[in-house]
Amino acid sequence: MPDEDIELESLVEDPKALEELFNRDVHYLSSLADKITREKCGNFITFTNNLVVNYTNICIAKCPICAFSRSPQDPDAYVLSPEQVCKLVEEAYLKYGILEVHLNGGLNPELDIEYFEKMFKLIKSRAPKVTIKGLTCCEIGYYSKLWRMSYKEVIERLRDAGLDILSGGCLEIYNAEIRKIICPNKISGDEWFRIAEIAASCGVLTNATMLFGHIEKPSHIIEHLLKIREFQLKTKSILNFIPLKFVPYNTKLYRDGIVREECPAPYVLKVIAISRIVLQDIVKRISAYWVSLGKKLAQVALTAGANDLVGTMINEKVFREAGRVDITTVEELAHIVRSLGRQPALRDSFGNIVRVL
Repeated sequence: MPDEDIELESLVEDPKALEELFNRDVHYLSSLADKITREKCGNFITFTNNLVVNYTNICIAKCPICAFSRSPQDPDAYVLSPEQVCKLVEEAYLKYGILEVHLNGGLNPELDIEYFEKMFKLIKSRAPKVTIKGLTCCEIGYYSKLWRMSYKEVIERLRDAGLDILSGGCLEIYNAEIRKIICPNKISGDEWFRIAEIAASCGVLTNATMLFGHIEKPSHIIEHLLKIREFQLKTKSILNFIPLKFVPYNTKLYRDGIVREECPAPYVLKVIAISRIVLQDIVKRISAYWVSLGKKLAQVALTAGANDLVGTMINEKVFREAGRVDITTVEELAHIVRSLGRQPALRDSFGNIVRVL
């Protein structure tokens, strides 16, 4: 199949043709995706300066893809108080000048809505310039049932307390059959989009993720990307699309021998390149998440359609529990970008350029 026969306009209407892209040369796909990115999204490579706070590691979902969650009775299970969370945010704001706090937790049946409202209000009182990005659609779905509230009521109360953006996690892979294996106790992909749409109607935008490199096939990747495209055309509420490479170590999928190693770099680059080919500039920022990819592969991904590095991710723990350990700074991320001859820029959570670096 010659490379020059790709016609982008008609391609996105044909899922089978999109699947066939996985058989193309990775260098060609990367070059095509990079060309689309430069022409439609500009030369900036962005990221934010953010802190990750895992407010609890207790989660009843028990996903086979997760190495982070604990049961309430586990000796290392914990819940941070709103005051403890606020202290971490305030310290990071003063020390590192963070622009965003990414609040990440689980499905903890002991938490009530007042816990989150108090947390958000405290953060806004101590660090009012810090954007609160937190809770996934999965958490909204679980807690709305636990608290016997509608999705809209939960979102509005959290928004009024200070929540700015939904984090975009737990979408994993949209396909229902794959979800039965990798995250059987989470909401469906359709429910994720339903909650995200309600959030958008309340003025709360979201990121969107895709977990790949486990048991999915190219058809599942394409299905997921087309669903993102369809949703974004309808709502324009997705700020960043973040393909997340699965890190299997310490997960049940790894212990059961279902996924024994990380997916190879060429596959990663194809996934990111095809993401850009499908999404074009409908989602302007496609992220190379250096925490899961590693910095070297993330840098290469910036030549394959990605144009964002997410953030400094200070204190990130979920991928570290799965065996990925690394840290970074604003200066290092800027250097990674400059080394490619591209222009690094610090952004806020909404994609606005704060400072060209």
